[in-house]
Amino acid sequence: MDQTLSLGWTQAEARSRKDTYKRVLAVSLIVQAGLALLAILFPATLSHLLGLPSATPSGWLRAWGATLLLVTLLYFPGYIDPVRVRWPNVIGILGRVATALLFLLLALGAGLRGLLWLALIDGVFAAALVVTYFRLFRAELMSRP
Repeated sequence: MDQTLSLGWTQAEARSRKDTYKRVLAVSLIVQAGLALLAILFPATLSHLLGLPSATPSGWLRAWGATLLLVTLLYFPGYIDPVRVRWPNVIGILGRVATALLFLLLALGAGLRGLLWLALIDGVFAAALVVTYFRLFRAELMSRP
């Protein structure tokens, strides 16, 4: 019998894909929380790192950081069990695509070139999460007789 047709192999493959997705998501959430904390605690430093004009007042940047931190925390049920709790993952991936496009449009249209870094971060993580989540669900479906 071909190993790919055995139930034990397909279940092990599904576990492996789940672990891979969770690792990618964990790195993504750590980066997201780091950006959020930097925006809340040191908004001027974040503006400087991104090459953006100084935020005066800095309240809008702190509010963005707080919102980003909230979004990160709302992701946790989907991190704990990404197969059964799908909505935080699907909405989170779609949200990353939308914010990557928004940052890209703002960077190119409004001349805020520093936002290209945020567009790149969100875009790369969105692509990695889409690929690993799709592979997870394909392996999960194959592991069920």
